[in-house]
Amino acid sequence: MKYSFIIIFSLANLLFYFSCTNQFESITPEFPDGSVDFNDLKFDKRLMAIGQWEGPMTCTATYIEVPNQTLDSPAYVITNGHCTNFTFEDNAIYVDAPLYAKVTFKIIAGIPEEQQKSFHANKVAYGTMKGTDLAIVELKHTNRELQNAGIFPLKMASSIPSLGSKIQAYGYPLSLQPVQLRLSNGIQGNSSFVAEFIWLWYDFYSNNFKNIAGGSSGSPVFEDLNKGVWGIVNTTTIGGLGNCDLGSPCEFYSNVVAETKKETSYVLDIRKIKGSFNSRGIFDINLTKNELEKPLDFSVSLDASVRNFGKEQSMNEKLVFHSNPFSQTSYRIDPFEAFDRNNNTGFSPMTSEVMQVSYPQKEGFYVLSFLKANQKSYLTFKMDFTPPSTEWIQLSQNKGDDGYSIEPIFKYPEIVNYKWKVGPASSCNCADQSDLLPYYRFPMNVPLMDLPVKVCVFGYDLAGNQSKVKEFLLLK
Repeated sequence: MKYSFIIIFSLANLLFYFSCTNQFESITPEFPDGSVDFNDLKFDKRLMAIGQWEGPMTCTATYIEVPNQTLDSPAYVITNGHCTNFTFEDNAIYVDAPLYAKVTFKIIAGIPEEQQKSFHANKVAYGTMKGTDLAIVELKHTNRELQNAGIFPLKMASSIPSLGSKIQAYGYPLSLQPVQLRLSNGIQGNSSFVAEFIWLWYDFYSNNFKNIAGGSSGSPVFEDLNKGVWGIVNTTTIGGLGNCDLGSPCEFYSNVVAETKKETSYVLDIRKIKGSFNSRGIFDINLTKNELEKPLDFSVSLDASVRNFGKEQSMNEKLVFHSNPFSQTSYRIDPFEAFDRNNNTGFSPMTSEVMQVSYPQKEGFYVLSFLKANQKSYLTFKMDFTPPSTEWIQLSQNKGDDGYSIEPIFKYPEIVNYKWKVGPASSCNCADQSDLLPYYRFPMNVPLMDLPVKVCVFGYDLAGNQSKVKEFLLLK
């Protein structure tokens, strides 16, 4: 794809045109996983368009070619929506939102630090975690300024790699030292709904990338550099615990129960942003060809700050949710495996701004859908009736000359709270829960003279389910 320009061509325009389309024609580099080196003969200068993003979160961002851009139009980078927002709302869509952030390019092995170049953000032209996890950021700088610094935009691909294709991601994982541009090789997987914590995303593609960690969010994904960027890395199950929980996203389909797949990362398709740039190369969500979802005319929320609900809660309380305004708004509740975002039937009308309905009585994950005219919004929640396993309960035991300092260890989301007690080893009855004390996140000191003692520990998950007791014996 070649650049489109406004009618008036200057010499600078023509130099820009030829330098961007003809200068870098090398084949896709194939570095080993984790390695990118400027001094390697396989290095491609187009990789300089991938920078480290420093804003509300530290991520990866990519300088991209947008339709109709000129040397004097604003430069744009893309990253994840969660990299540009402190609040991480599941249904918010931001347009032209102020932002203090910067992106630094050329943090690459073999390039001296003094040659790194930083550029500041002007605003979030578009940012959301609703249905996708995308941010389009307008920089305070023009395309001319970036290209004068030797940084040229990466074009966007016209198609998605087929299932089983080799793909590559380039990013800045913070877990690998020194922090610099790294490569991850992988294989393209299927697309599916993906849920993580409170977020619900559509048509995300799975893969088996390595080296995906904090800082990798927003990493551009290619089948071939010559074909362009087709997606950006969003999340991973690497190192996660739980199912559909924070740090442990799950896939689901119609009639298929949600599943968290080990060592799997996910990529979102960025190609639809092409229709949101006007004839001057500036983002405009009001264009007729725009495919990005616009901000909603209503807001929705659950009354509970934690969206995991246990058996006792489901039997004795109601699910409380809000819609503002509520007029002409309707809702329905589906398990993940029955969810169909194209289904507009079976909705019940909202009769007030605050609704109270019975909880589902079957364990699993659910989508609470809202419909207002042609707009939809979604909230997810989990019915969890299973007590956490005692295998997750661990006790930190630091023994000194005067005795022990002990405290239980959290294992989110399986263990998020504790109750415990300590007593003489010979008489402490862990079955008696009447004298349990909450763990206030301070260690307990057990004097040497009191040993031996028994420590009785009960763990609680996000839904408030209590584990069986786990006993620990502290000896002299």
